[in-house]
Amino acid sequence: MIKAASGIQRRLAAIFCADVAGYAHLMSMDERGTLRLLTSHREITDSEIEHHGGRIANTAGDSILAEFPSAVDAVQCAVTIQERIAAVNDAVPEERQVRFRIGVHVGEAMVRDGDLFGDGVNVAARLERLAEPGCICISGATYDYVHRVLSLGFEDLGPQAVKNLDTPIRAYLTRPSRHRPSRTMPIDRTQFETYWARQLHRVCMAMMTEVAQPAGLKGIDIPVLAAIMDEPGIGLRQVAERVGIQQATAERSAARLGEKGLITRTPNTGKYRSWLFSATSEGIGVRLRLRSALIIAQDRLMAPLSDQEREILKDLIRRVIEADDNRALQ
Repeated sequence: MIKAASGIQRRLAAIFCADVAGYAHLMSMDERGTLRLLTSHREITDSEIEHHGGRIANTAGDSILAEFPSAVDAVQCAVTIQERIAAVNDAVPEERQVRFRIGVHVGEAMVRDGDLFGDGVNVAARLERLAEPGCICISGATYDYVHRVLSLGFEDLGPQAVKNLDTPIRAYLTRPSRHRPSRTMPIDRTQFETYWARQLHRVCMAMMTEVAQPAGLKGIDIPVLAAIMDEPGIGLRQVAERVGIQQATAERSAARLGEKGLITRTPNTGKYRSWLFSATSEGIGVRLRLRSALIIAQDRLMAPLSDQEREILKDLIRRVIEADDNRALQ
């Protein structure tokens, strides 16, 4: 890094520039709703930039200017932001969706009082304007760093003119995995549902694993123990159905719980090599002690999500429970 006498620092950085596509039009249609959604999206962008080692240099209205020490981290951050925002937007009418365009360039930046400016910033801003809503446009310099590291598809847009630069900058467009050209899929089959089901699974498994390990258990053992505790004398096939796992997984979990003395098994009369399971008093105690730890872990793992994302997860959980109840009544 070079520091000039004027207080301006020069350094090589991955420069990240983003703004909302059609922001003025969105504001004219629904100012309050647009601002509410933008606030939710900014929770996502700001947390992801920090998580990937970036620094926000400037924000003005709907725009974000940030720098990263790594081109790979900058592009991965941009992809994650676009995927998370696309998941939130899928619950919003298309004409009211707040979608970002993002440009990333690796080049020299000038820094004064924390703000970024210079030709590198101009290139990133030009790339951002070339990006389609929900997509990312990167420079050739950025592409050289990331295309062998990140498993993304890149569309070569060719040389692009940049204001105040004599030499055109080569540009590449990448579309995150969730970006798609239409919304023709029915609501119960959208990638929105798949994305949030995976998010819910990730949060639940991380939460259960974190709590189970100190007790010498695996994450899946917690819901298996809960299912056995809720219905004494239950069979493994029913346990697997209630937890949503394969019977072989339920068998391995029951074996671990049995070794710990948390459950007992008795022969299922009339069925060869079939067993019925019940929780021991020690198993019931362990399950009750872990409950508060689960709540604490859940709160911590949900904390990085925006308010909008938390509401979507709650709605998905509600619908999963209702679907399970409906199946039980059939």
